[in-house]
This record gives sequence, structure tokens and C-alpha cells, in this order.
Amino acid sequence: MRKSFIGGGFLLLQCLQDLPFKPHQYQIETAHRILHQMDCRALIADEVGLGKTIEAGLVIKELVHQDKNRNILVLTPATLLHQWCDELYKKFDLNFWICRKGPWGWDYNFVIGSLDKAKRAEHREMLLSRFYDLVIVDEAHKLKNRETENWKLVNDLKTRGLILLTATPLQNNLEEIYNLVSLVRPTLFRDYKSFLEYYQLHPKALMAELKDKLSDIMIRNLTRDQTEKKVQRRVQLIPIRLRPEEKQIYEALQELRGSFLRLTLTKEYCSSPSALYATLQNMGRDELLPLLEECPLPMKLYHLQAILQKHPGKILVFTEYMQTQFFIGRWLNELGINFIHFNGKLKRNQKEYTKWLFQNKDYRVMICTDSGSQGLNFQFCNVIVNFDLPWNPMKVEQRIGRIDRLGQTADEVYVYNFVLQDTVEEKIFHILSSKIALFKECIGELDNILTGDEDTAENEKLLKSMLRL
Repeated sequence: MRKSFIGGGFLLLQCLQDLPFKPHQYQIETAHRILHQMDCRALIADEVGLGKTIEAGLVIKELVHQDKNRNILVLTPATLLHQWCDELYKKFDLNFWICRKGPWGWDYNFVIGSLDKAKRAEHREMLLSRFYDLVIVDEAHKLKNRETENWKLVNDLKTRGLILLTATPLQNNLEEIYNLVSLVRPTLFRDYKSFLEYYQLHPKALMAELKDKLSDIMIRNLTRDQTEKKVQRRVQLIPIRLRPEEKQIYEALQELRGSFLRLTLTKEYCSSPSALYATLQNMGRDELLPLLEECPLPMKLYHLQAILQKHPGKILVFTEYMQTQFFIGRWLNELGINFIHFNGKLKRNQKEYTKWLFQNKDYRVMICTDSGSQGLNFQFCNVIVNFDLPWNPMKVEQRIGRIDRLGQTADEVYVYNFVLQDTVEEKIFHILSSKIALFKECIGELDNILTGDEDTAENEKLLKSMLRL
């Protein structure tokens, strides 16, 4: 049997007296449970915005309080390296080295590095030569596929403790949760084949048994239960119909050969004509370009304008496509509305500056691709528009988590989901709904992310006035 890190059971963590802030009670209880009941092998699956970094920091601080000669490794997306380093230093007085370049950068007792860098051959070799007291992996849904180098690296690390952090441990199917659990507690389930046969191919009643087993290694705190200030999440689905000219282009796309090509182009078109136009140009397929050039302004933009009129504050707009991002930006510019872009093309310092500009300067709208859906805190903003929806419901939850999180100053946050009716977007919506149902059965409750009970009358009134219908 593995020796426990800390003997006995303390009602409180000893390190609390050394902290310059007061953690929430649920954060203390989470850290205490990981230390004393789970032997530092756990999956923290709190809803977005509840402070998983704080909970992990409490575990680290308590271990270091007992023994300063610990070897601790934190693996995180590259965009979050400095955020982690700052938080551990300012809140816990823990000085972590950031591995930036060569493999020698991992040769420290307390080190933070990116998972993408860690899996490179020369870095991997250095990491596997060391023994760790604790490894923490943030955004651990990146380990959902055991065939990837990410998963294999974490599986091969020599460590007594392993804590995975993700609000979205299951995104598409049960195999993902199996892959995460097999890292933390390899003995909890047998091989994947028997796991799949037992849970996925049996009646739904077995989901309760699965959820009970997962509770041995998984902790999930919910916003509705844990926050002192109850922020209301207002979710509204906005169904939008294509105009006849738009429908003509959509139907022409359905005649294309190749299901993957047809799906890709159709999804781009539903996002914006500009996204499709750029792709067709790059492919050298010009037959639809004249129709796209004459296409009227998409109805999605009018709905966005209605939301802008309804909410005078700052607004986040999410899209999967950079061309749609530029398309929305050009339209906002014509309206005289100040906006700013956030996407994966920005370098780290540019991203930090862009975040600062949005918060502190006169920019009403930030248009983001999904590179802005993780690790960013925008509690000063309380409105999100999903201009198009991804296949993965947890990406939607990650987007919402940018504003619906600890520190949100408003009483309500608003989420608007655009869906074109009778298109692939409608199919995506139904797929998302089924994936959410599986998540709830297996993991637990999930706040509304797709639909709500909001009254649409005010939006419809604004929309009609703009269109003069």
C-alpha cells in the first residue's frame, strides 16, 4: 500500500494560517479531502470559475508546509503559464520556475511548464528521469484520448500524487472519462472493453453506479451550491430562419460530393458567408462566389444588433472561424461600435494586452475564437453571444465560464445562442443536447448552456424595428 502523504486527519489545513487571503470553505474541504481521503490522486471537476487553481494551490501549500523538500510539477496550456505562476506566488508564496526553453528547465523542485513542450522527446526524457511528489495537470480534458502523446506522457510520469483539473471531464463519450480515470486510479475499472460493455451497452440505471464509483476519485463543486453571491444565468436560444437567397446557397452546398467537404462548407456558411467565401476562393471553386457576393446581410447580424441595443455594457461574441470574426468586425465598424479581436494568432504578450484593452478602454465588443474560451477571466462583462455553436457542449460551457465565475459583479449573466433553423446548426444543437444528457447522467448536474426560459418579446421588437417589418 502506498504511504500516505500526511498522517492523521485535520479538520483544517495547517497552511491556512500562512495565507494572505481566506479561501472559500468548499475549496478548503476539497483540498482536505484530496489530501486525507484520496492520497493526492484526484480529478477536480468543479464547474468553470470556482477556483480549481486555488484548490490545487492549497494542496501544494499543505504538502510544502509539512515538508519543504517536495518535487512538484504543474503542466498547463502555454497561455496559462504566467497566470499559474502569479497565482501560486501571490496567494501561496510559492516560487515556481517556468520551463521556457531547453529540457534543463525541468530540473527544479517547483516547476511549471506547458504540456505541449513536455511531450517533446528531449523534454519527455528529462521529465521521466525524475520522481515527483505531486503532478498537477490543468485543462486535463486534453488527456481524454489515451492514444495521444499527452496522455502517454502523463501516464508514464513517476509520481506519488496526480491531480487533474477540468470542468469538462466528459465531452463526447464515455471513453473520455475512462481515459482520465485510468490515469488517476488505474484499478478503479478493468480494461476499456469491459468498461464499455458494462456501462454504455446497459440500461441507463447503471449510470448511477458509474457516478458513485467516480465519486471515489472525482470532486465536482457546483456554482449554485458554493458561491455566496448567487449570479443568475439567463440563457436564450435564438432560432433564425434563412432568407430565400441564403437558402438557395445552402441548398447548392448540399449538392456537393463528399460528406466531409459538404459538412465543412455548410458549417462555415452557417457561421457567415465570409467564412465560406474565403474557403471557396482558396479551393479555386468559383461557381458560388457570385451568389455569395449578392447575398443580403445575414439575419444573425440583426439579432446581434438587437442584443447590443438591449445590453449597453461590454459583450463577448464567440465564433469558431476567424473569417467570421473579421466579418463581424467590419459590420461593427460600419455601425460605429468599438470592438477588438482575440484569437490564436496573437502572441502571449499581445493576448495580455488585448485583455487589458477590453477591460480598461472603450471597446464594447470582444470577438473571440475558441482560443479565448479557456483561462480568461472577464468578470467585468456579463453578456456572451455564441454566434455559432461548436460540436462539443463543453466548449460552450468553457465560453460561458469566462463571465459566469467567482468575482462576477453583476446579478445576472446573459447567454445568447444563435441557431439557423433547418440547417446543420440545428442538427448540431440536437447533438449537443444529447451529449449534455450523457454528461448529467455520468458526471452530475450542469447549469443551462443551450436553452433557458427567457422572454424573447423585447428582442423581437428591437429586431422588427431595425428591419422595418
